[in-house]
Amino acid sequence: MLYLKSLFVSVIAFFLITIHAISQPSIVTIWQFQDSVGLYDKFEVRLRIDAKFANPFDPDDIAINANFTSPKGIVWNIPGFYSSSGWAGWMVRFSPNELGEWKYTVSIKDKTGQIEGEEKQFSVIQSPYHGPIKIASNKRYLEYQDGTPFYGVGLWYNGKIQDEPLDELKDLGVNFISNYMTPIESWASGLGRYDQLLCEQIDDILSKLEARDMQLSLNLWFHSFLSETVWGGGNIRWYANPYALVTEPKGFFSSEEAWKYQEKLYRYMIARWGYSRSLAIWFIVDEVN
Repeated sequence: MLYLKSLFVSVIAFFLITIHAISQPSIVTIWQFQDSVGLYDKFEVRLRIDAKFANPFDPDDIAINANFTSPKGIVWNIPGFYSSSGWAGWMVRFSPNELGEWKYTVSIKDKTGQIEGEEKQFSVIQSPYHGPIKIASNKRYLEYQDGTPFYGVGLWYNGKIQDEPLDELKDLGVNFISNYMTPIESWASGLGRYDQLLCEQIDDILSKLEARDMQLSLNLWFHSFLSETVWGGGNIRWYANPYALVTEPKGFFSSEEAWKYQEKLYRYMIARWGYSRSLAIWFIVDEVN
């Protein structure tokens, strides 16, 4: 009798452990298309996963993270992101800042549990790039990551960013442009969900600028989308901003509900575009009084 009882307990325990393991998320495939990448260039990983979630853009629902370990042992925690343009759906982008052998692991967390994939490697080789822009140690000027001085010559670029005008500007010595992004949350996408066509436009802009060694100052919130009364005519577009569901314009940056959505939005932006050596400046809003 005691034997049968012990056997029953063992079977139940095995069953529960098996059910828990099955319900946890899993990494089906990791595609690493490069075994080596240039210093400060884009290293991209694509993932196919099995997980339970309702909103792929909500890190409280499904979160992808990668830990990159440099040859010197410095660990970079980089969030992944969902993109409908990728046939796998999930990506991690990273720009390495050290030469040598790097290691990384990818983890997935959903509401059923968390799992970490096997460790992978890639090599970082020399490149012609100087890295992203930063403030110099003396706080008096800007320089690239490797210490090369940066002197910006540029303009506010209105309209669609295209190859031919960029080439003309490059020939004139321009190395810096400023532009605004259309909010990637809309009434059509809904709060907490991001328009993938608009995201692809930013992908394309950064690719164009990276190819020409030009820098971008990206305005996250064009003033009209936060304006209800200050600006007239077509400059009043608060009505097109889905944040109107959770706050008034004056509470856009102070409303707890609005800020919860913004935190996740900025996490997504950093995950998708933070890798780029051509993304020199993020500025929050323009032309406010």
